[in-house]
Amino acid sequence: MEVSGKVGEVPVGATVVALNGEDLGTVHVAYRHYFVVNDKDDAEIDLEVPVHAVDTVAGDRVTLTVNREALTRIPREDQSAVHRMHEE
Repeated sequence: MEVSGKVGEVPVGATVVALNGEDLGTVHVAYRHYFVVNDKDDAEIDLEVPVHAVDTVAGDRVTLTVNREALTRIPREDQSAVHRMHEE
């Protein structure tokens, strides 16, 4: 993984682009092993992206080594439970 800035840093608000060039959306929240992307094509869904799927981070753009189909889709209403787990 090639990263600008700190190793492993995925900036909140960055645009996330799939291997095939598709713009998936923007980083909503980032954790140590994965980050959550607000899906730009579906306001009801977020995408969970493992950090090992990151190819490059350059400025406000994150490029992945996978396409949308390889990512976990999470209904947005379930996100509050996910966030609470990480606050403990």
